Amino acid sequence: MRRVGKTTFLQRVFDQLPTTNKIFLSLENIFVRKIFDQTNYADVARSLEHEGVLLSQSPAYIFLDEIQLSPNIPSVIKYLYDQFGTKFVVTGSSSYYIKNHFTESLAGRKFVLELRPLTFSEFLIFKDQKPPRDSLAPSQPMFSLTYANQSLGFDQYANLFQEYLQYGGFPEVVLQKNLSLKTEMLIDIINSYFQIDVTTLAQFSDVPKLHDLLILLTQRIGQKLNVTNLASALQISRNQTIEYLELLKSTYVIDTLSQKSSVDNRVSADDKLYFTDCGLANTLAGVASGSLLENAVYMNLVYDYKLGYYQTKSGGEIDFVLDNQIALEVKETIAQSDLANLKKRCHSAGIEEYYLVGAHPNQVERSIMAWEL
Repeated sequence: MRRVGKTTFLQRVFDQLPTTNKIFLSLENIFVRKIFDQTNYADVARSLEHEGVLLSQSPAYIFLDEIQLSPNIPSVIKYLYDQFGTKFVVTGSSSYYIKNHFTESLAGRKFVLELRPLTFSEFLIFKDQKPPRDSLAPSQPMFSLTYANQSLGFDQYANLFQEYLQYGGFPEVVLQKNLSLKTEMLIDIINSYFQIDVTTLAQFSDVPKLHDLLILLTQRIGQKLNVTNLASALQISRNQTIEYLELLKSTYVIDTLSQKSSVDNRVSADDKLYFTDCGLANTLAGVASGSLLENAVYMNLVYDYKLGYYQTKSGGEIDFVLDNQIALEVKETIAQSDLANLKKRCHSAGIEEYYLVGAHPNQVERSIMAWEL
């Protein structure tokens, strides 16, 4: 997604690359776009050499920021790679773009890294604090945290986690100390998404409908997607609703969770919905605290585990199943009855390791605080 630190990351890699035969270009610059818009690729090569990179002296490295702004880029990259062996490191704000514009001729020659908003552990690092734990080692009891040797106490972790829930994990938002400016930054991120990604990248004509869909989705965090109901509320077709949902997913605004771990990017009626950033969802429309909590738990697990959820025949659910082995149920306030229900569902699913994840202290066995993830 935009504003998650792609340009900063790209610049750091560029600066650390031990060669002078390299160039960093941003396609937000119209003059740079003109270089890659030339129909004669030999002219593109000559223009790049004029800019200072020697393509004939391999290896040459070209760093390109915001490639989605130049539809011709994939063909140019293929030509320069085949002709000169030129190496590229590029950023884009959408898998939608990569899927629809990068040809299969680059298959096996490209590697994709995804950057998302910060996890809570990363959020703490940006706050110059240590995460509660260094790792979740599978060979050890998963959650056995004490705060005795930590730099922060229980209440301080809780307060920081509340800030994370409200304002999310966009790096510049996290670093901003003024709370009102945090909100303004989030509004600007949303506006930029509609003004640039939606209108330029996807060329969707009915932007207000897409905005209305986002508002509806903020009230459905952690719930199964009912495409028919969404289409009815928006007064558009079911197929158009699915198309909008897939755009939101491929531009990293929303994410979906299936009952079984899946790499399929298409939206299914059985998928549960989450936003990629709590602050983004909360700025679009006020989100219930329990929904924000579940959303934050999802985003702090999705990097490290193959996630799914489980549903019993009677309709009972386990919120998250990690690597088909560990069950987590999220409850803002944990009660003893929650443990009994989770144990019963885990028995049905054949899962032996299970925990309750909450936001308030309690004495229930197998319960942990959300920020310990």
